[in-house]
Amino acid sequence: MGGLFQAVALAELGLDVTVWERSAGRPDDRGAGIVLQPSVAWFLSMFCGVDPDRISVPVTHRQFFGRDGRSHHTLMGQRMISWGAIYASLRDRLDPARYHDGHQVTALAPRPDGVDVQVGDAVRPVDLAIIADGSASRHRRLVAPGGAPHYAGYVAYRGVIDEAELPEELSEVFRDRFSFYDGDRTQFLCYFIPGDFGTTTPGKRRMNWVWYVRADGADLDRITTDRDGTAHGLSLPPGLIAPQVHTELLDRAGALLPDLLRELVEHTREPFAQAILDGRVSRMRSGRTLLTGDAAFVVRPHTAASAEKAAADAITLFTALQQVPSLDGALRAWEKDRLAEGTALYRHGIGLGHRLGLGGSEPARAAAAGS
Repeated sequence: MGGLFQAVALAELGLDVTVWERSAGRPDDRGAGIVLQPSVAWFLSMFCGVDPDRISVPVTHRQFFGRDGRSHHTLMGQRMISWGAIYASLRDRLDPARYHDGHQVTALAPRPDGVDVQVGDAVRPVDLAIIADGSASRHRRLVAPGGAPHYAGYVAYRGVIDEAELPEELSEVFRDRFSFYDGDRTQFLCYFIPGDFGTTTPGKRRMNWVWYVRADGADLDRITTDRDGTAHGLSLPPGLIAPQVHTELLDRAGALLPDLLRELVEHTREPFAQAILDGRVSRMRSGRTLLTGDAAFVVRPHTAASAEKAAADAITLFTALQQVPSLDGALRAWEKDRLAEGTALYRHGIGLGHRLGLGGSEPARAAAAGS
């Protein structure tokens, strides 16, 4: 998604943009939910011609559960969107001829006035290369050696449920609510997101939930090893959870969660999981090569800022290229702005995790990750 934000914005400047995407085929629309933040909403409206209100679900209150299942709420309006709705808006805006999926970049070689990008056996000279290959970036080291993220000591289990599959009384409890449960060194949250094709019609939406659970290195390996015994490392896609891990998840939900939240876990056919990581870089630019999105800063999901950060990276580069006469000067100004913002979000996420009892201080976590 970070690469698409950049491609759409730079194409608006009239630049000749090409996206080389490692993954083959267009992903489905059953990804995780996202809190719609201002930069993403502005980007969709200004660059994609999409009304963000049309493809997002409003919430009017935050709802807080106790262990006994009782809840209270406070007034707070927000909008929730899905990863798929944002992705579709970006892909639909970008000229398909500019996008090449199933094409892996194997090497990047800097030149004084640009970068040589190797894709398969071909070498393509470009004026500017933007690395946007996510938290597990294969090319980050070219700009920021030593910037690989560290495991924070806990995982996020996630689930997405078609609203039509939920009992009506359960659906009603969460309608128009962003719901939370903070337990002992754990947190569960849930909200409705758009359904197929970005529909926001009640009854056709999806319930999105996230459950943060502490897990040591051995537990992480077990959680992210699928039903066929294949290890996936830092995440487990939907539909692959091992039966024993699924059973343990259901048992844990029965023991630790309020009944209404336990029911959400039980109604989820294909839960998935991701390791929570902390990652920051000391630079986002080397010559004409840039880092963007999670290839630069990996911030904890509590910040609700990963997509927002990627959109802001693109907006600020678009603005710098418009306002600063020289390309290199624009890149320097962009890097200064984004390093400050990324560092602040990185620290904020660690602080939120610490307050929830989920992750310790930055030095302790970095040492643990190296063991």
